Amino acid sequence: MSAATLRPARSDRFAAVLDVGSFKTVCLIATLDSEGRPSRIAGVGLAPSLGIKSGIVVDLAAAESAIRFAIAQAEDMAGIQLERIDLLLNGGPLTSRTFAAAAPVENRIVTQQTVDRLAAAGRAHVTKDGRQILQLETWGYSLDGGPLVADPVGGRADRIAAHQFVVTTDAQPVVNLTRTIGRCYLAARRLVPGPIASSLAVTSEDERRHGIVTIDIGAAVTGVAMFQEGRAIFACTLPIGGGHVTLDIVHALRTPLEEAERIKTLYGTVLKAQSDQHDVFTYAITGVGEGLEQRSTKADLARIIQSRMAQLLLLVRDQLASAGLLDGTAARIVICGGGSEISGLQSFAEGVFRRPVREGRPQTISGLPPLYASAAFAGAVGVLRAVAEGAAVDLPGALGLDPPRGYVGRIGQWLKDGF
Repeated sequence: MSAATLRPARSDRFAAVLDVGSFKTVCLIATLDSEGRPSRIAGVGLAPSLGIKSGIVVDLAAAESAIRFAIAQAEDMAGIQLERIDLLLNGGPLTSRTFAAAAPVENRIVTQQTVDRLAAAGRAHVTKDGRQILQLETWGYSLDGGPLVADPVGGRADRIAAHQFVVTTDAQPVVNLTRTIGRCYLAARRLVPGPIASSLAVTSEDERRHGIVTIDIGAAVTGVAMFQEGRAIFACTLPIGGGHVTLDIVHALRTPLEEAERIKTLYGTVLKAQSDQHDVFTYAITGVGEGLEQRSTKADLARIIQSRMAQLLLLVRDQLASAGLLDGTAARIVICGGGSEISGLQSFAEGVFRRPVREGRPQTISGLPPLYASAAFAGAVGVLRAVAEGAAVDLPGALGLDPPRGYVGRIGQWLKDGF
């Protein structure tokens, strides 16, 4: 579709999201229903990521080219021109915690001003060390230590406390990503924590009410989130992913990166069968003997993969245990992400966590191509759901750039930048 036929996207009719991962960059554009929920995927864009390390933009120019490509694909398919976009963030690392922001109540009557001051104090508390808020939820208010209430205005007390849940990350990854979006002449509108987005994409409301842990294994980062009673109670990211499995194969078999990825995809498994000891495959090697074919067995490959996956899952288990969340709170675990698509991982994870584990795929949205309905695209789909459910943080104006009006204006700016 030519630039002249693209029309500006109305914010009340369309939502656009961007997932910039270590391996791939994904843009989705969805039409919204009357209640602001995604009803149909209108445009999709996909590009290999550039300039990204462990979920963080380290080369703005390289990342920009991949982002532009993915966005242009999605815009062309949807027939619209974007001005603002919502972002998924996994880099940082992400951490979460619960806390209570407390203050005395003036004249023993809680007013809206009291609540607003308490909210400001809570935000100041969690950002005092330079962290960027990705999600901040108030679970309720207690008056003089009493039970939680949703609306305390008008209540009488000497002291009020707001019980809150917050997800934060280092500020620099946010700055780098939003600056890169600005270089594409788009405004970054809202941020969604990657683990929360993935969980919203691959779990049901019933699962989130009864207790569910989501493990999203990306190329370089694994995101973990836990929901209980319908709300997020834990989120974090770990600097390990499916790409580390590929590198392990590179080193163990002395094979090129592309060949290692092929081997992992075709023959990889976490749990070896009796027959795997005799199931031989051939592959190319590097260094001494380069160009010659080497042989290995699926059993040897399984040992390489199992070692790294055991390390990853044990790290996740330790994180949940440290937060006191492995006492039966979560009835089930869901594993998603591109790094989860290894044979036997579900059964192996059940042995690590000693509870049911299932594979997670994004819940269907009309118009979503089959490729994007796989576990690898849970994060991007989840951002759409997170924005619709209010689980996203508006970015301050300083972090986003006001884009030039109109598609032609943006193209004009790109041309100016090139000369």
